[in-house]
Amino acid sequence: MKNRDTVDFHAHILPGMDHGSGSITTSRKQLDMAKAAGIKTICATSHFYPHAQSCEDFLEKRKKCFDNLKKVLKSDDPEIIPGAEVLVCDGLETMKGIEKLCLEGTNILLLEMPFMNWSRGVMETTENLCMRDDLTIVIAHADRYPKESIAWFIQNGIDLQLNIDAFKGLFRKGRYTRWVKNGYAKYLGSDIHHANKNPYYDWKKYSRLFK
Repeated sequence: MKNRDTVDFHAHILPGMDHGSGSITTSRKQLDMAKAAGIKTICATSHFYPHAQSCEDFLEKRKKCFDNLKKVLKSDDPEIIPGAEVLVCDGLETMKGIEKLCLEGTNILLLEMPFMNWSRGVMETTENLCMRDDLTIVIAHADRYPKESIAWFIQNGIDLQLNIDAFKGLFRKGRYTRWVKNGYAKYLGSDIHHANKNPYYDWKKYSRLFK
């Protein structure tokens, strides 16, 4: 994916799709904030919970929500690429149709790890997904997890995505800057859910690291 400094790789902007934007009005505000920050492409990575829905149901709902958003899109809005933020669960690698959850037009699958301790089953599933030839795994908001947990991904060359908020904490800012410079973290995301605050405030300041 080219021009990564102008790509919001992780956003919840599809109205009514998940616990992100709840309306077209909110989505419109989100788009305006992204555009003002110089964003050219937004990856619409709505939450996908394997234990709660099938790939087919998710894709059907995503299409309806995207079609609703298209009604208010302007010619100078960022390009929107449909995708998903897929929560890992045991056996996910065998789920039928999981490749359809990749960012449209790519084989990139954004994977969300559990926030609790990662079980052996979760790690085996994650390792199996990472070994699939038809998928390129990217770990969502890697800044949210303990650095010890992320070490396996770094050692095995699995790309990381960071949220813009990661660079606002002085204590860990240096770590994430090194991750980017060393090629571990290749994607930046707003992880925007609502429009009551602007996560793009410092976008131009830190996105230059991802050029």
